[in-house]
Amino acid sequence: MRRIREKPASRKKEQEKKDFQRKTNNKEKVHDIIISCEDSVSAPAYFQKIIDKLIEDKKITQDSIVIVNQKKVKGSNPTKVLERLKNYNEDGKSYKDFADKWIVIDRDTPRVNGGGHTAKDFNEAMQNSKSKISKYNVEVAYANDSFELWYLLHFDYIESAIHRDDINKKLIKKLKTKNKSLFSKLDSENIKTKYYTKLIFDELLENQDKAVKHAERLLIFHGANHNPEKDNPSTTVHRLVKILNSL
Repeated sequence: MRRIREKPASRKKEQEKKDFQRKTNNKEKVHDIIISCEDSVSAPAYFQKIIDKLIEDKKITQDSIVIVNQKKVKGSNPTKVLERLKNYNEDGKSYKDFADKWIVIDRDTPRVNGGGHTAKDFNEAMQNSKSKISKYNVEVAYANDSFELWYLLHFDYIESAIHRDDINKKLIKKLKTKNKSLFSKLDSENIKTKYYTKLIFDELLENQDKAVKHAERLLIFHGANHNPEKDNPSTTVHRLVKILNSL
């Protein structure tokens, strides 16, 4: 009988699992995580940078963390992001099989020229994520008004309301000041591309601890009655970042 040759990719994946198993033989099992993002490029690319480093350091395998593909359930509004997570089913594994489940969403207040999310949709996603009736038990990494607020917090602590367009303007200016040659062509049209997301991640990595402190300080500022839909600026993206970094 002719022997079927194993594909190089399969051998590499299997070897990674064996290396990981040897390293964690006497350690607590690493939780697997599933993440569903609102956009299809910038947020996934940002978190993939963290994931790639974890894989490189053999802290996780390629199967440990999944970023949900958007092809099956399209749409960027928060309830669609949650639905996409709920509908995940690949290799015989559903979202319920993951120890940690996250959605990443923006408040993205409606704009005069179109776009944005309604308060109703955002609130439904927030409420249904933790609803005992829905049994989702999903954590939410949100940003009010946009994901780029998380980047901006790497530079400064801000507590005055700021719209996504102004967030981008401030961020672009600060990135160009920090590294003029690297970000000379950065603008509002390309800031969310995978290319610039990776550059932004690398450039701001040294300030990540500062961003975490600023995000936590914002939540304290808003107090016990914090309302994610109304409290601009605010974010919990740092909580997901901390979970990933702790693996």
